[in-house]
Amino acid sequence: MGHNALVSTRRYLITTSDERTWRFDRPVLFLGEWCRRYSRKHVWSKMDAVVAAPFGGAPGEMAQHIARVQSVAAALLSEIATTLNRLHGTAHSERYWNIVLGHWLQRYVSVAYNRFHTLKQVLGSYDICGTGVLETQGYSLATLDSGSFIWAANDDLWNHVLYARLLARCRNVVIETSTAPVIESRGFRQELDPSTKARSRIRQSLRSLASRLSPLLSRDSDAFIINSYLPVNVQAGLEFALGQFPQFWRSPSFASDEPHTETRMSLRLRLEEHEGFDQFVRWQLPEAIPTCYVESYRRLTRTAATQPWPQSPKFIFTSNLFDTNEIFKAWVGENVENGVPYYTGQHGNNYETHLLGGAACPERATADRFLTWGWSGDAGRAVPAFVFKTASDCGARRDPAGGLLLVEQLEPHLISPIDSEYAFGEFQREQFRFVEALPEHIRQALTVRLHAAHSFMRWSEEQRWADRNLDVLIETGAEPIKALMAASRLVMLSYDSTSMLEMFSLNVPMMCFWYGGLEHVVPDAKPYYELLRNAGILLDSPEAAAAAVANQWTDVDQWWQSANVQEARSVFGARYARRAHRPVRTLKRLLLAGTMTHAGRAP
Repeated sequence: MGHNALVSTRRYLITTSDERTWRFDRPVLFLGEWCRRYSRKHVWSKMDAVVAAPFGGAPGEMAQHIARVQSVAAALLSEIATTLNRLHGTAHSERYWNIVLGHWLQRYVSVAYNRFHTLKQVLGSYDICGTGVLETQGYSLATLDSGSFIWAANDDLWNHVLYARLLARCRNVVIETSTAPVIESRGFRQELDPSTKARSRIRQSLRSLASRLSPLLSRDSDAFIINSYLPVNVQAGLEFALGQFPQFWRSPSFASDEPHTETRMSLRLRLEEHEGFDQFVRWQLPEAIPTCYVESYRRLTRTAATQPWPQSPKFIFTSNLFDTNEIFKAWVGENVENGVPYYTGQHGNNYETHLLGGAACPERATADRFLTWGWSGDAGRAVPAFVFKTASDCGARRDPAGGLLLVEQLEPHLISPIDSEYAFGEFQREQFRFVEALPEHIRQALTVRLHAAHSFMRWSEEQRWADRNLDVLIETGAEPIKALMAASRLVMLSYDSTSMLEMFSLNVPMMCFWYGGLEHVVPDAKPYYELLRNAGILLDSPEAAAAAVANQWTDVDQWWQSANVQEARSVFGARYARRAHRPVRTLKRLLLAGTMTHAGRAP
């Protein structure tokens, strides 16, 4: 049974895949698809069960939910900055705290918003006779850092506890508490896939050696460039052009302490001025904020201050460490308040095209200059550069007589304000429809490339593809994506991805179709996507995509090099996926121009 079952039947609410809270003697309501693990289908398929309608999936709703989350996060930033300054005896600006915890704060608000409104919608739409919760009174929702928060949002127990906290505030729900033992999983760290460990160890060893040499080659006034997203040779050339030796810095991870209840009591935010979600998100924040910002904050700042990095850098530039690297963010925050120019670079796609990629992103809001892959904005602070990742590529190798490559999306982390698990299920069904609609001879030449991190997620993608019996080659992510693309005459992208921008910059033949169409795209970007649609690059359905592949299969290059296709690629690429003939010269000019105009931006 699915989402369309009658809602008038009284049902027992299930909020987790932990079957110790399930009831098999009555009709039940699964709060979401995350409750039904694919590997346990033989259990839940026999139950009198329905899955609650997803929250936030109606057309046009995504924009309003994202706007609400960003509005609440902005208000909370001001409140949490005041609270943390009082706790730690500091006087840091909101800009400082946005650099340090802005990404975590936006994700926390998004998660709390989704969980609150998911439960509210269910309680308002279904007749609930009760629910079961595990005894988790001593369990803390606080993770050690912002990176582990992302993984915690996927964790069954962590989510179950958050829903239990919400249910405890509902007076009209009968709660049955189970005394089954709870096995805690703190940290929420993920190990590398075994197939990638050997390559990773080699890379890590080389990076470690380069990092140890960097302090010997640097001066305190050198520009600090770290995790730039640039190819190694381009970054080295940039540093030579800036008059310094290439320095391949690394930022270590930070081992945070466990949460301390009494310390967190002083973090209470003012609740009496708010109600509903606005009250809940403030009520829950003191328990959920990572320990690196509370219990371990002083040690974090001391560790950041002792890094062997330039003491008074000409500027700081990164395209990658502004999100979850706690030591780097704490170090940047201090330097920014001392007047050091701070520049960030575009990290992949979505910026200025996706509803989530707007000016509220902390890496854009806090930087003196944000280097994009083509577009400009942010009152002149976002300046066009080029696609960093392809800066040293002269052109992509490919086989014009090769196969078809279907690049799959990674199951999203459960950090969206809407029900991303339901959306991914719909996405998966569209992937099957596309393959089934392909002519047999093309299907035999198809490789389905799963995301390299899919094994960390809950979706059981390999098993789902196997059970569909489509007789196609499944590549599990072990093979480098560039090698797979080189062996393909055509690449089909299943989502609006960084790969699309890279391929546009390299002029590689591709098509795409996406679940939800252009629902995720901001209004200003839609005309550019319409160019792709009109040129037959972006298709509206799995079946239309399969038909387009069949139509162009015998001579993909002729189609790709046709005037209308190249015109669409050129216009879209000029806006979102530029190439630079002299990347080093371009970056030097943009970075030094920003440094010359930097006049100690107000915190």
